[in-house]
Amino acid sequence: MTFALNNLPTANGGWFKAAEQKDAVAILLEVSGFERQRPTPNGPKDSAIADVTVFKTPDQLKTFAPEVSQGQRIEQTVLARDLEGVVGSAVLVTVTQVPAKKPGSHPAWVWRQVTDPEIKNRVIAYAEQRDAAVQSAVSDAPDFD
Repeated sequence: MTFALNNLPTANGGWFKAAEQKDAVAILLEVSGFERQRPTPNGPKDSAIADVTVFKTPDQLKTFAPEVSQGQRIEQTVLARDLEGVVGSAVLVTVTQVPAKKPGSHPAWVWRQVTDPEIKNRVIAYAEQRDAAVQSAVSDAPDFD
């Protein structure tokens, strides 16, 4: 039997701050969990847990040198709810603000799907290279059986 080690979805990666990522070229979200109406000090909130890979500049994308946060919690209402249906998979997005619908309300942060094929192909190449490196490391690890 092959040993399969899984990770528990935890928020060790802190909280996603959309304002800090608004100028990113691409954000790869690998969503591992979603909780509806999770209790927080500010009242219940929908919450997603994801490994977040941010390519802030075209150079980071070109050199495969993103900022990676594993187990990052996403609690902005619209952002979290949009991730509920993609638990266990990945999406490639950017984040932007849209004007509030109600007068006096704060603008909402929303995901925008990355449609540029060049950016998509670079991020896919990064993920494939990363996964190949992990597989290589696992293959090189000693067998203790």
